[in-house]
Amino acid sequence: MRSNLIRPATVAALLAPLAAAAAMTPGLYEYTIKMSMPGAPANMPAQTFQRCLNAKDMEGSKAYEMPPSPGSDCQIKDLSQSGGQFSYKMACTKPQKIDGAVQGSLTSTGMTMEMTMAMAGMAGHMTQSITAKRISDCK
Repeated sequence: MRSNLIRPATVAALLAPLAAAAAMTPGLYEYTIKMSMPGAPANMPAQTFQRCLNAKDMEGSKAYEMPPSPGSDCQIKDLSQSGGQFSYKMACTKPQKIDGAVQGSLTSTGMTMEMTMAMAGMAGHMTQSITAKRISDCK
């Protein structure tokens, strides 16, 4: 059975263009992803993961890049950044067709964003609320 859930690494890879907007502080960040989609239980558990972001990760669009899922071809377009606010659109054709829109904000110690996606074979839209907060220095 094929799952319509997106893996956290794929979502994190879609966050790549956000680094330049807010000059996030290097350190260990904890990401929390909450999903809602048609036909899924109302109380789906949140997914969390941690990532160490160093000074080099903060250059350009590298702060949120994670290794993409195998076979993923997601592209970011129409990126807009101003005063710690951002928005962009994303599109994938592999491993499945996904179109999405993102809006969010960044500070020196964290990020919040809302992502709405339409995926092939799924009635309705999936929404994700994603937060990242700096929890310590990298070890």
